[in-house]
Amino acid sequence: MPASNPPFFFEATHSVDRRLGDTFGFVWASYAGLRELWWQVRGFHSQFPQLHIDEVKSKFLSGLTLPGGIDLRRTCLESEWSQHEDGFAKWILFESCTLYEAWTEKVCSQVFSASAAETHAKNLQFPTGQNKKGHRTGYRNAVDAANATMSPLMTTQFFPKLSTTKLNRWATIEDQLTAYRYFKECRNSIIHSDGVADQNLVDLHTDLLASQAKNPCPFRHAFALPAPTVGVAIPLPIKDCVLFATVVRLLICTFDAALSVSSSNELSLKDRLKVARARSPALLNLPADPAKRTQRVKRILAAARVPEPVSIAAVEAWMVANQII
Repeated sequence: MPASNPPFFFEATHSVDRRLGDTFGFVWASYAGLRELWWQVRGFHSQFPQLHIDEVKSKFLSGLTLPGGIDLRRTCLESEWSQHEDGFAKWILFESCTLYEAWTEKVCSQVFSASAAETHAKNLQFPTGQNKKGHRTGYRNAVDAANATMSPLMTTQFFPKLSTTKLNRWATIEDQLTAYRYFKECRNSIIHSDGVADQNLVDLHTDLLASQAKNPCPFRHAFALPAPTVGVAIPLPIKDCVLFATVVRLLICTFDAALSVSSSNELSLKDRLKVARARSPALLNLPADPAKRTQRVKRILAAARVPEPVSIAAVEAWMVANQII
């Protein structure tokens, strides 16, 4: 059972936040392992240049079952480390974009109707803009739709704390999404155009530079942002991709709070609390003593991975009214 309440409301947020952490753990372990292999193979080959590459491979990889094997000549002898850093940068970029897209789809399917969920999942990937018909586009459409039917419980008991966590960036959300758009288009270019910049990417780069130049800077750490050139491969420093992954985490946290107020989330909350009680027999019976009863309600909320409310008493009363306890 969790020892404390999480800083997020949606279960998808808990999952994606954990997966981002797991991704970095695996990426950096892979980075360190490949760096050591690359350095060791190059050093060994320089000392024994007469050895065939298969003998070098036997020295470093004997005993490992590797589907397809590893081309040590290409990976270690013919490739500079900067090329491998480019690969890790793309890995982080792709994974971060994929996780954010998956998060928007999962959360919007919970908050909005089936007919509106896909549209709002896309809206959450854009800063405020305007289409050819003069209609507003971007994240505000999704947030406004969530606010159209607000839950008094979610608004008064959970939103106040969710909106003030250290990861919430509502005050600079336009800038965070400007960063997202630039790096998302870098990802799209790698998929569709062999990583070559076009004018749209150059314009997005200009927009991001303008955001970063604000005082104070909306980002905790400044991106390097080497300038892309139309028709040339996009320069993509690995440190920028790491910072982009942080932006994705901040976006998820911010929109987790902004979308939590929707009345559709009460049903989800009821189900989560009921499941948490059913999983743990210790949570089924409530003590008569008020202090102990309050502690038991807190344990139910923590077990359901629900954020800490403003008032335990108010949430307890809601749970009683909804036959959760």
